[in-house]
Amino acid sequence: MKTGTFIAASDAEGRVSIPKEVRERLNLVEGDKLEVLVKKIRSRRVELKIDRNPLTRLLDLSESRNV
Repeated sequence: MKTGTFIAASDAEGRVSIPKEVRERLNLVEGDKLEVLVKKIRSRRVELKIDRNPLTRLLDLSESRNV
């Protein structure tokens, strides 16, 4: 028996999608019966905001050295 593990989020209706890569590896087709084990995990969302591309600063430094 083939098995696969992945992390997914439920949508507004509570549905969970199986990623295409997993479906292909398990040769899943519409109508297949699946055993599902549900385990809630903690989600840590990290918001990262960069006002200016950090590489720009490096470029500015290198340009000022050439002057």
